[in-house]
Amino acid sequence: MQWIDTDVRLYHLPAASLLHECDDDEWQMQHQGEMMVSGGEIVPYVAPTVPAVPSMDAVQQERSRRLAGGYDYDFGDERGTHRIGTTDADMAGWDEVSKAAAAYIAAGDPDAEIGIVTDTGPVIVTAAEWQQVLIAAHQARQPIWMASFALQAMDPIPADFTDDRWWDAGGAQGA
Repeated sequence: MQWIDTDVRLYHLPAASLLHECDDDEWQMQHQGEMMVSGGEIVPYVAPTVPAVPSMDAVQQERSRRLAGGYDYDFGDERGTHRIGTTDADMAGWDEVSKAAAAYIAAGDPDAEIGIVTDTGPVIVTAAEWQQVLIAAHQARQPIWMASFALQAMDPIPADFTDDRWWDAGGAQGA
């Protein structure tokens, strides 16, 4: 009797000349059929591996990782450039600052000062300046969102979807 796996889509079978002829009793002695022929020898059977197809969840996780990476903001004065954090905890802080800035602006005081702490260190911003920080955030983060949407629409999602080429400016449309 010859052993042949019928799922030939997943790998190349050895040449028929390499298959080992054996009877049922001998086959049962070979680890209950968990053996195969390689190079004319019976060896442990190793199931072929099928590469996992990336999922939308995997793309969303990569998007979250990239969104949490922060961005640089240049205040254009002696405060210099600060790394603005964008982790989930940072974003909760952003919510507080954004509400305060909006309230000051609505009350007619866009120059009200708000103390924040960036990944670089503490800094004072005005309510109006905070709006510019938010605009810069949008400019840094929106391409990440757009690239993730484009990747999730692909069928199949590329195996190398975590490669920067899919996420750089222009995102998946430019790849």
